[in-house]
Amino acid sequence: MPQLFTVGRFADETSRRRTALTAQVLQWALDAELSDPIRCVDDLLRASEPDLPRLRRAEATFGTGTAARLTVTVRVPFDGDGRFFASRPGRAPDADPPVGDWGRRADGGPVLRLPENFAPDVDAGTVRIWAGRAVDAVEQHLTALRVEAAEQSARLSADLVDLARRRAADLARRQVLQEELGVGI
Repeated sequence: MPQLFTVGRFADETSRRRTALTAQVLQWALDAELSDPIRCVDDLLRASEPDLPRLRRAEATFGTGTAARLTVTVRVPFDGDGRFFASRPGRAPDADPPVGDWGRRADGGPVLRLPENFAPDVDAGTVRIWAGRAVDAVEQHLTALRVEAAEQSARLSADLVDLARRRAADLARRQVLQEELGVGI
């Protein structure tokens, strides 16, 4: 299994979001979205926010499998988009990201799977301590992603409002020019 939070940079997701939202703002019309750019930018940002996972720790379950060695897997249901478990935060926490993956549970809901090998005589307390630390490490990485997302959204909001205002001014100038040109030469 791969180590979580190591495949892609969260900044790449932010860059794709910035590009897509900038293109949208550049399509806005003077009479519609550009009449209230702050509200429209807020709506646009809210609709495009990354759906970072939120773990449901209280619903975690354990499985031991049937292989010769004892591997315990803690399965933690979550809400949100699991692909962010692969995203590396710009400022990673001190905790190393655990090994794991995500997918669907038998009942269809998304689940994070964190496996660990143990000695055959391991007790439940030891497994629970390990599971708590592993899930804490995941939470620390998700918190780092949330902080980064909030910072990026604030910068993006300011940039998009500025872009929308410049677009409104440009369209207003064009409208005045069109009216001044009128018909005929």
